[in-house]
Amino acid sequence: MTVQSMTHRGTADQDRLAGIVGHAYRGAPYLRTKYRAAGIDPTHWSEGLFPRLPFTTKDDLRLAYPEGLLAVDRSEVAVIHESSGTTGEPTPAFFTRGDIDEWLERMLFNGVGLDEQDVVFVKTPYSMLTTAHQMHGAAQRAGATVIPAGNRTELMPYSRALRLLRDYRATVAYCMPVELMLFARRALAAGLDPAKDFPDLRAAVVNGEVLSPAKKRFLEELWSVTLFPDYGSTETTTLGGACAAGSLHLWSDRFLFEVLDPATGQCSPRGTGELVVTSYLRRAMPIVRYRMGDIVTVTDPACACGSDRPQVWVHGREADRFTVDGRELYPIDVEDVVYGALLGCEPVFWSGEVDDGHLTLVLEATDSGLTEVRRRTAELASALASRLGMRSTIDVVPPGTQMTLDRQTEQEAMFKPVYLRMRGHDGRGLDYTGTSQETGSSQEKLT
Repeated sequence: MTVQSMTHRGTADQDRLAGIVGHAYRGAPYLRTKYRAAGIDPTHWSEGLFPRLPFTTKDDLRLAYPEGLLAVDRSEVAVIHESSGTTGEPTPAFFTRGDIDEWLERMLFNGVGLDEQDVVFVKTPYSMLTTAHQMHGAAQRAGATVIPAGNRTELMPYSRALRLLRDYRATVAYCMPVELMLFARRALAAGLDPAKDFPDLRAAVVNGEVLSPAKKRFLEELWSVTLFPDYGSTETTTLGGACAAGSLHLWSDRFLFEVLDPATGQCSPRGTGELVVTSYLRRAMPIVRYRMGDIVTVTDPACACGSDRPQVWVHGREADRFTVDGRELYPIDVEDVVYGALLGCEPVFWSGEVDDGHLTLVLEATDSGLTEVRRRTAELASALASRLGMRSTIDVVPPGTQMTLDRQTEQEAMFKPVYLRMRGHDGRGLDYTGTSQETGSSQEKLT
């Protein structure tokens, strides 16, 4: 099978593939050993060689620690990052100055349209991850002002974050979707309306979590802004972003994307399966046939924005997939039903456990939103049954039961919440910000 390039020109770019694979072979000791073990010599390139290259996995990144995948001299390395380690041990990511320039260009491909009039509020981790640095640098390159808030620390409680967001008239927020929900709850506790009392805020670029269409709409209405999802990882940096029409496009002029069918092991440029990524341009740590672990659907462009880059729908991690009556589902499917039924409510957090097709669902509402959320549980249960074939038990609980805002210094504060798990499956819970309850009056001062 010949793997076809998914560049925006729609043609295979064998020269670029030969160049980056050859660079990886010559420079990265781990990949050189791996390719030799597979009987492959990329210095003798042919069009049929690329599909024979073994995949690179997260385990390879761990086995190559610390510098087995480094393909340039250390003097050329401008920065070293590490992943958060949410699925295991953190893995390194090396970048040259040229790599950084290239990722900053990609960060400006999305439809948010940053310029010198924008004030960008960066609320993702600066420590070791690439996310905050990507947006910080890209915003500055566009001439925008940056507020480097960082992730939840004792220096940046939500009260202070909201004050900065409002008083410095931020126009764009950069954060995880769950942060927007947390911000909204804190704003309401302080007597503020997220949709009215932050009039300068026009958009949010969100990443770090799979985002369902219904939750996207819920947050957009809650804040009266437009959300622009960004997709990528610390190892790859941004791989795709939302256009002005709302579609998520892959940056296919910078990467070769393949869709791996886990059942057959075959790859194709379109379809549903695990996303496999090759960077045409990465120098410090070449990314060659890297399995993302994400199940996606990639389709032809056909978008109102006019872009000829392919569209992608991210379903979730392969490990998160579950089956109900023979139908494969992901947590995003449940999330889409939940927020579709709760559209227009005050901030709501959800978590659930699935046991033999039965969903035990917990919804955490605000004090003032409890009645309305409880009123909609019958509608939600009906939607879960009709759309997903799931029987359900739904419990609505007050704020602070699972999501807390006070303990800001826990190491796990940078981790991503797990919303849904199978019964008997160990993992992190939804409450990833600490265990103490929220304190303070309903009219909190933003300090």
